[in-house]
Amino acid sequence: MPKFLPPHVSVQARVYRATSYDMPLRVAANRRSGRWNLAEANTVQYLCLDAQAPFAEKLRHENLRGKTEVQTYSVTLWELEVNEGFVVDYSAFEKAEDAGFPAEALVDDDHERCQEEAQRLMALGARGVLSPSAALPGSVNLTLFGPRVEVRWGAKPGVASAVPAQKLVTGHPPLDLIDRVRFFGAVHAALQEHFSKNRDRRTPS
Repeated sequence: MPKFLPPHVSVQARVYRATSYDMPLRVAANRRSGRWNLAEANTVQYLCLDAQAPFAEKLRHENLRGKTEVQTYSVTLWELEVNEGFVVDYSAFEKAEDAGFPAEALVDDDHERCQEEAQRLMALGARGVLSPSAALPGSVNLTLFGPRVEVRWGAKPGVASAVPAQKLVTGHPPLDLIDRVRFFGAVHAALQEHFSKNRDRRTPS
């Protein structure tokens, strides 16, 4: 685990989340453990920088691999306007490794190392973390630490915890996404490419 302050950025962006319930953000602690949280111990918001990744995360989490299954599964896609400072930037495997955090931990099926790192980052005052999507190689997730409250789209939040949000669509995930999802137990193509490139760099010409 890194012992020093990791690279961080400010994030001002429109981000996306898919939910099976009629709200995009959490105020109470998450009931289930996730990559960056422990059940009932922390409140985190799992978001994505593109609109495809939230659907992929749902398909992976529910292990929905067939078109018939996917067509009967309904979720709501939300768009949120985030303005956060001190977001740890592990968006690329190289950035995490340079900061002393193992690249493979970011997409590992075992979340323990990320959960431990989240505790450290929160203790340092971090507001969130950017990391590669485990479900959709090539995409980036944004996890916000702490409670957030939905406000109307277009509003100018008066407090840091308020996030403008709007509902985009309710329905099943895109069927053509199934073949691109990295399910539990599968190789993460982007991580594999990262290791391959690093190996090539270390090989003398």
